[in-house]
Amino acid sequence: MKKVIVLQFLFVSLSTYAQIEVPSSITTAFIKKFPDAMHVKWGKENAKEYEANFKMNGINMSANYDISGSWKETETEISVKDLPEAASKSIKTKYPNAIISGAGKIERADGKIVYEADIKWNGKKKEVELFADGKFVK
Repeated sequence: MKKVIVLQFLFVSLSTYAQIEVPSSITTAFIKKFPDAMHVKWGKENAKEYEANFKMNGINMSANYDISGSWKETETEISVKDLPEAASKSIKTKYPNAIISGAGKIERADGKIVYEADIKWNGKKKEVELFADGKFVK
């Protein structure tokens, strides 16, 4: 029985590392938009979107594309201190004593820019999205 459990665990572990097949329309669009991307790893964001995680100029980034190859958004890792002041202030107001542990800048296909912050508040981890003016997205 132990062997079966170990083999099942090994199969699941290895399958999570398998490279997924990405349509050429998406990879072509990605290479055109991010020709200097390095260490690209593809995954599925959901049933209708693919996500590339990569580094460019030493910065961690991700880009999402729909199944037709249209770019949806790009997220760039930023320092917590680079969050807009209004966004940081809104987080502290809505989530008193929250600790901001990570941040990102998201550029969307509709031209909107959103900031994402990973916070720990009341012992729970949470991800929040805000506009530069401090208004929460959700």
